[in-house]
Amino acid sequence: MRSLCCLFLALTACSDSGTTGVDAPAGPDAYDTARCLITGHYGALGALTGTTTQGPTTLTITLDAGPPRDTLFLKLNAGKGVFAGGLANGTYTLSGDDLDFNNCGLCVNLIADIVAMQGPSKFYFATAGSVTLTNTSPPTGTLADVTFSEVTLAGAPVAGGCSASIDSLAFSAL
Repeated sequence: MRSLCCLFLALTACSDSGTTGVDAPAGPDAYDTARCLITGHYGALGALTGTTTQGPTTLTITLDAGPPRDTLFLKLNAGKGVFAGGLANGTYTLSGDDLDFNNCGLCVNLIADIVAMQGPSKFYFATAGSVTLTNTSPPTGTLADVTFSEVTLAGAPVAGGCSASIDSLAFSAL
């Protein structure tokens, strides 16, 4: 909870200035982008760079510049989840504690519609997939077949909430 609150405050402080409109693509879409505020299926995103403004073992990657902005947020927590023994390069399947927002060592989030002076409108947390790290500080590597479910600010699943997926992404810091 504390980590999510800190993330919320940090993203609010550096969020976009702009309107609170929905950043949904035009045209028919079975996915309810107006309600979910993100793209349902991102597909193969190629290589994207992000920033480490939240710390050396975090990476914030803009998926939709908006405004409002949507981001993918990776956070590596030594002593938790797959990193219980310390941060290390390798390929990790998202499972066990890493699927629990409050106990994850390898935390993978989507943050939807970051609005200036208000912060994010929705949070999504990884429910499956894999991440390969070639560096931990800053995080560099790839992710594959990652799925996400909507969660509350405290990290609890939202009943009837939205979901999303990313087929693949190579990530690095600027």
